[in-house]
Amino acid sequence: MWETELRLCYAMLSRNQKKAADLLLENPEAAGNITVRELADRAGVGQATIIRMLQVAGYESWSAFQKTVWQEKGQQELSGEQTGQKRENKKYEAVFQIIRDDLTMISDMAKHLDLRQMEEVVRVIKKAKIIDVYGTDNSANAAAELSGRMLHLGLTSRNYSDLFFQKVSAGHLGKKDVAIGFSISGETQAVIDSLAAAKQAGAVTVAVTGGQTSELARIADYIFITPTIHFSEISRWISSRISQMAFVDALCGAIMISDPERFDRMLIQSTKEFEQDMHHKEE
Repeated sequence: MWETELRLCYAMLSRNQKKAADLLLENPEAAGNITVRELADRAGVGQATIIRMLQVAGYESWSAFQKTVWQEKGQQELSGEQTGQKRENKKYEAVFQIIRDDLTMISDMAKHLDLRQMEEVVRVIKKAKIIDVYGTDNSANAAAELSGRMLHLGLTSRNYSDLFFQKVSAGHLGKKDVAIGFSISGETQAVIDSLAAAKQAGAVTVAVTGGQTSELARIADYIFITPTIHFSEISRWISSRISQMAFVDALCGAIMISDPERFDRMLIQSTKEFEQDMHHKEE
């Protein structure tokens, strides 16, 4: 979908390019009819700025972009007709809504991702002596996943399921260490306490949260927003994990591309150790 493509590259756009992108995203129905000149006038930018914006999103020209818009619109209309024929029982509509919500969350996270901040955090993580990762309840899985991936990358990372150990560990960090806290609401007291203890100990603190003005965000040196959407109890308990796991993917990807030779070597070493362990178990 062109809207998803635009959101995914949003963080890489210039300020003027974002003005034009915002107009398209706010009024997607007009994207297929508006001319590049009209869009430029409304956004207060040059036509060349819009073309460069589209090139970042993967389109060669304005006409190529609008061709995609109309093609996708036609596919949606056809899909709607087929859906009406096939889904006689509308109770399954909730299932498709959950998937649409997940895609929206990921694209929204990408839209608001601060790449410069990500680069800064990657630099700090690569130099860190210890990286603590905190999370509980719905955020526990993302915290454990990030910590595990960092271990595979040869980084010294710790993650505790015991909330008391999280706080104790945080208190023993220092200026060369990093603490990362996951909480969708940003108000999970156990994670707040651990990140606050890490900050007081001198560590660099990172908040991964859906609450930009939350208590967790307030005490962090770096903040990354992972939005969550749920319209029913069906999706409530899984919705938060999608954007969190997408962030974990993005951060680990950024770490790897910052020094491919180093981290490729670490991954190969981790794989060899895993294979050796499996071989010993088979014996």
